[in-house]
Amino acid sequence: MNNSMNNKELIHSDFQIKEVEAVVRRDAFTTIHVHVPPYETNILRNLFGRENVTVFERPSKTTITPEQEYDRLCAKYGHEVVAKVFGEDDGDRLMEIVEGLMAEGQIPNQEQLLEKALEPEATQEIKGAKKR
Repeated sequence: MNNSMNNKELIHSDFQIKEVEAVVRRDAFTTIHVHVPPYETNILRNLFGRENVTVFERPSKTTITPEQEYDRLCAKYGHEVVAKVFGEDDGDRLMEIVEGLMAEGQIPNQEQLLEKALEPEATQEIKGAKKR
C-alpha cells in the first residue's frame, strides 16, 4: 500500500501521452469525432457500445495531470460509469494504466538518447569499414 502511494507522489504534475481519435456513432444520424487518451475509449465503448466506437491512432499528444485524471473522468462521465469501467478503487487501476502509458512514452526518448550517444562511434566504424 505504501509503495503505490510513493508512486503517485513521484508523478509529475503535467505529462504528455499519445492521444487517439475516437469516432463515436451516437445514433443513425449523429457521429462525433473526439481526441482522447487511449484509456478514455473504454468509457466511450461502455456508454455507446463497442461496435459504435472506432479508434484511430494520431501522431499528436495530449497533456494530462495523472493525479487528477480520475476526477476529470468522473466529472465528465459520472462516477458510476468510471467506476464500472476502471473499478471501485478511487482511481488506482486508472493510475496504473496512466503510469504504463507514461513509461511507454519515456522508453523511445531513452533509446533516442542512447542512439545519439553511440552515433559517432557507429559513424567512425562505418567510415573505417569503407576505407578497408
